[in-house]
Amino acid sequence: MSRIPTALAAATILTLALAGCGSSSSSAKALTKAQWTTKTNAICKTYSAKTAALEPANDASSADVDSAVKKVADLVVEEVGKIKELKEPSSISSDVSAMLDNLKTAAATLKSQGVAALSGTTNPFEDANTKATALGLTDCVS
Repeated sequence: MSRIPTALAAATILTLALAGCGSSSSSAKALTKAQWTTKTNAICKTYSAKTAALEPANDASSADVDSAVKKVADLVVEEVGKIKELKEPSSISSDVSAMLDNLKTAAATLKSQGVAALSGTTNPFEDANTKATALGLTDCVS
């Protein structure tokens, strides 16, 4: 049982790997990389707190832990939406889009498989973590 809350903690950390953007409105002026990074890190901090609030007690049932993991998936999707509202500089657009795609896939995996998605050796957020690190998103990767 104690492994399951650890898995949710991993999901919490991995949720912070989130840094995605896409084309928001074409009339919006693109942010500088520094502005985009600062704003994205701020969004990650907000969602980190929301995700941490879902952490079940050590004696939580498997069903409660599974439910919390699926709620984390919903938060990932919501966080992606918030970050998509930002307009990244064109110099990083392809990296951001790739990370966003990785995050959508990871969220779908969590939503469909629940805690089982975190129990194997493969981390569904691994690629997104790598991309977030490369983009300098220090508050989005733990």
